[in-house]
Amino acid sequence: MRRGLLAWDAGEVPAAVLDARVEKTRAAMIATGFDALLLYNNFPRPAAVSWLTHFVPYWSQGVLVLPAVGAPEYFVSLSKRVAGWIAETSHMGEIVSTPRLGADLAKRLGGATKIGVLELNRLPGGIAQPLIAGLPAAALDDATDLFRAVRHPADDTEVAISRKAATLARDCLDGAFENADYRQTAALTAAIEGPARLAGAEEVIVEFAPDLAGDTALRRIDGDIVLGDRYAVRVSLACKGHWIRLGRTYGAERLDDWIAGSLSPILDGESVPGLGSPAVTLEACMGSAPLTAVTELPAGAVGTANLALSVGGDVHLVSIPVLSEDGTVSPLI
Repeated sequence: MRRGLLAWDAGEVPAAVLDARVEKTRAAMIATGFDALLLYNNFPRPAAVSWLTHFVPYWSQGVLVLPAVGAPEYFVSLSKRVAGWIAETSHMGEIVSTPRLGADLAKRLGGATKIGVLELNRLPGGIAQPLIAGLPAAALDDATDLFRAVRHPADDTEVAISRKAATLARDCLDGAFENADYRQTAALTAAIEGPARLAGAEEVIVEFAPDLAGDTALRRIDGDIVLGDRYAVRVSLACKGHWIRLGRTYGAERLDDWIAGSLSPILDGESVPGLGSPAVTLEACMGSAPLTAVTELPAGAVGTANLALSVGGDVHLVSIPVLSEDGTVSPLI
């Protein structure tokens, strides 16, 4: 369940921006011959629906219907009492509260002959089976490539919010170490997460590689463990449905600014003096998941560059929010 405050500020995310995203997606949908496009969302998979409507669920599941004409409609497995809150925090048309998502979607789409579904193979069976049974004459086709094609480049609003999120993550990480030298994960998590949520973050996830001498895997820590002499911290933070990651290594000379300044040649596969050839993993929002591993960032995309490198025999883990623009990937902040 999500714990941060979810609210729509039309000054920060104007309705006109959401309308433009919808129309861009609808144009591709119609060009493909789809009568409608379906986009599933739940707690871990909110991104596609939030990009189009600003709605982010706390815990429920639902399906957004983008018809050929008219505003998007949202079918959700919550009581009607929650419909008012959904309307206040989003920009969409009718909100249908129902425990029978698949069956009621089939009724809504009666007469359709070709329906696109984002990530069709991940649509839950409890929705897919009654949907298919209720539409025997319709073809359900995967629309993942269609959505990926329209999802980027990021518009000015997405870039601005992502930059705000990255700045907040950086400031909270810096602030945590201003007056303390943390030796345990629970206290450091609280010192990062608390200020981030008070500043408006919808969600904050803090991961650790608590002792780089023995294990370089980043993970959320249940309970509390002692940090080693060298450890890594990565913060994943969401603002207005847009996620960023920022990570650093502590207990040794900080290399994140040096790496950020050498990011372009690193991503081009060049060996940088003193840094060698780091292992790089790139991430961007491509569908319903907030961040997905990609081999190359789409043009104009906001994403993350995760780097693992060895300097003087010591492993360093660094995550940098980035923007792919004009053929170059550069730090977002």
